[in-house]
Amino acid sequence: MKINSDQLITYPLELVYGTMRDRLCELVPFLSGVESIEVEEREEPGPGRLRLLNIWQAKHSSAPKAVRPFVTRKMLRFKDHAEWDDAAHAVSWRFETFTFDKLFDCSGRNRFEAAGANESRLIIEGELDVYPEKVPGVPRFMARKLKPKIEGFVVKLVGANLSDLAGGLQGFLDNT
Repeated sequence: MKINSDQLITYPLELVYGTMRDRLCELVPFLSGVESIEVEEREEPGPGRLRLLNIWQAKHSSAPKAVRPFVTRKMLRFKDHAEWDDAAHAVSWRFETFTFDKLFDCSGRNRFEAAGANESRLIIEGELDVYPEKVPGVPRFMARKLKPKIEGFVVKLVGANLSDLAGGLQGFLDNT
């Protein structure tokens, strides 16, 4: 499943890009489905390059009601491997779950572009593949029936949180 978003932020490119790269954790109050984001690792492999490992904790309320009985807090936690390229104003990312291997594969790239003197675009392009049969405690026959709901949950958890970033950036910058 493709994840695409193209949103306008009413602040200059360098401010928007730098805020997202260096102050992501501070956006949490402006992200509706996110409980916390913590920087686990930060490495600068060269000029204009930055590697981050961020740990995201989603809110339990972000899961659809139909799958909440099967979803634990730990299942709502994931690793965000991010590689920032300052020259391209872009970040390549890959998400990974903590709980069990291969519940989903999700990766992509965010680009930041000037959209005028004091406006920027956040363009998100990603790919998400979900494997609901890997959810513990869910029988295979039931996984087939719940697949649309579980896919919807993962899409909401990952896709909506990605799409919510522009609004979170806008809200954060409006309040700083």
